[in-house]
Amino acid sequence: MRPSWLDAAIRGVGSMIGPKHAKNLWVLALAVALISAVVILWGRWQVEKANNTVELVMDYRAAELLCQSVDYPLEVFLRQARDAGLTSVAVGELTISDIATLGQVYLLSGRQILDYDKLSPVTDPVLRQMIDESRLVAGNSYIFPRDDRVFQDLIEILPARLEGERISAFSSHRFGPFLESARSIPDLEKVNIGLDLEAVHTVTEAGLRIVPRLRNYPGVTPHKISFFFDRIPYKEDISLMIFEGMEVLGHPNHLTDVRDLMQSNSMDFGIVEFASQVGDSRFARLMSPQVIRVHSITEREMENIPFDKAVERFARAARERNMRVMYIRPFPAEMGDISAITKNLSYIEAVCGKIEESGFSIGQAQPIKEHTPDKYLLVVVGIGILSSAFILLDRLVTLPPIIELGLFGLGIVFYSVLLSTKYSTLIRQLAALGGAIVVPILAVTGLYSKLLWRGRGAEGPCLKDAVLLWLEASAISVVGGFLVAATLSSTTFMLSLDKFLGVKAAHIIPIVFSAALCWMYLARWEQLEEGSGYSVSSLIGNLLMEPVRIWHVLALAVIALGGLVYILRTGNIYLGLPIPQFDEGMRRFLENLLVFRPRTKEFLIGHPMMLLGAALALSGYLKAGLALVLVGCIGQISMINTFSHIHSPIVATLLRTLYGLALGGVIGIIITVVFIYFSRKLGFCRRFRGEEHFEE
Repeated sequence: MRPSWLDAAIRGVGSMIGPKHAKNLWVLALAVALISAVVILWGRWQVEKANNTVELVMDYRAAELLCQSVDYPLEVFLRQARDAGLTSVAVGELTISDIATLGQVYLLSGRQILDYDKLSPVTDPVLRQMIDESRLVAGNSYIFPRDDRVFQDLIEILPARLEGERISAFSSHRFGPFLESARSIPDLEKVNIGLDLEAVHTVTEAGLRIVPRLRNYPGVTPHKISFFFDRIPYKEDISLMIFEGMEVLGHPNHLTDVRDLMQSNSMDFGIVEFASQVGDSRFARLMSPQVIRVHSITEREMENIPFDKAVERFARAARERNMRVMYIRPFPAEMGDISAITKNLSYIEAVCGKIEESGFSIGQAQPIKEHTPDKYLLVVVGIGILSSAFILLDRLVTLPPIIELGLFGLGIVFYSVLLSTKYSTLIRQLAALGGAIVVPILAVTGLYSKLLWRGRGAEGPCLKDAVLLWLEASAISVVGGFLVAATLSSTTFMLSLDKFLGVKAAHIIPIVFSAALCWMYLARWEQLEEGSGYSVSSLIGNLLMEPVRIWHVLALAVIALGGLVYILRTGNIYLGLPIPQFDEGMRRFLENLLVFRPRTKEFLIGHPMMLLGAALALSGYLKAGLALVLVGCIGQISMINTFSHIHSPIVATLLRTLYGLALGGVIGIIITVVFIYFSRKLGFCRRFRGEEHFEE
């Protein structure tokens, strides 16, 4: 038999978390979790606020091409660009093809030399001897430098760059010193040979900073990497490295060697948004927190993008996505069109001005400081998410109090232990996903159950009740957003190296579950109104026995189409096409008006529909009200999704959510007032029947 003290303890615990007290326990846990979330987000805001310097970097080759096309001195343009606000210039590596194009070397294959010898015998003694002794190979390449300086550079670079390959040097009476490589001309032309030193000199003379752009290549080794790092001029003044090409330098086996060299030279890694390089995420994790996010507009986009849109895009990237390096390419110019210089200088000045208007300073970008929330605070926030799950569980099933408390305790222990393992990031992502799914369900189902309860005996819709219920549901979603944001707030998420998992699931599952639960509430109310018994099995049985009508099929088709559009619109793509012109114009207007544009799904769809749905339900149109409330669920989901964008500053998230609530509330109130006016005027409001057997 169990000891009496154990029975007493069980009874005591049961009384503490019995049906009447369990809700209070979960609400208390949520309140404490919300306070912990605010503490975490306050620390994140402090880190974001301190990181307010933006660096403007121009691509050297693009600037050079611009000046060549209009016959304008590059060094003059760079000085003028500096005065307009430009801080740095990105200089890439030269290839053998580049120096051949510049006329610094002549490239000939062995086959070309032999063919020429057949037409007109080669008289140079060195080449003649090589041909006669069959030492001049048809498949090899021969490099004839223009002067001794170029030869000295190549004789130092190529043996290191092509380590393990034979590079032979010869001296010709007629052509001077030249080099032989076993590579073919096409392969040799692709070989990179270090930064363009003339470009570096031009940039530094203009008073601008250098951003090196080294590239990866097959056969890269630690020795080769170190060799080219040592050849970077002005290393002591260089703070940022942005790699060029499809791969990060050192990929796949030597990223740690590159990391060590960059850290020893106090260089930060610039990771380019929307231009994924193979190995960039892995390398960024190795470099973290010495990572700076870079935004750029591609050459192809620059051919068509409007001036104002390009300027605003950079400003938006700084204020909404924590981008601190803006990689600028100039607008292309028609041959001889000198006005292109003025346009591009104005472009730099406009980007600089717009970014400063947003509260940033222009200068050398700094990596964001390390932000790691206290583990105990994360555990408390996790308890809040777990509490919301138990509130939902209480609405679905009734468990003995001691079992419910035991499961709750196991969940806390399980979460706390896993946060200390190597899977901590995944656990936080799953916890955030759980919160993003559970909280909107709580908000919507709670609202609809109260609509059924408060509408009993009402003469018609009450605007005040509809607004209060909508605000209560929205407050629940905002609390969930705080918990999700706090769970994910750390440096790797802020740098977008780690992201919120399950975006699609978080948009679909809450609507499906909310629809099922609200339908059960409605069916329960209708059955009790009729005086018939209530059971889930009877509800499902009655549903399955309903005849399928044509309008049912059409309604399902419309719902399916709307669902498809909804899912595809969770990003910035609309059915695979660009954003519609009207939508884009509205977004631009709201950005100009509010800076942080509220999300369309919230202020134009979710919030107004939930308000109107509440008014309909209070009028007695429970099914129509339910349909609109479920559409309104989109707004609740969207708010939490906004909080899951950790790469966005928390201030931007809060303002965007607040603006969405304010604008959506105004639109919803106007629509609801119009509905109430006509419903009363036309007399189609129905009274709820006042039976007393429905319970919330």
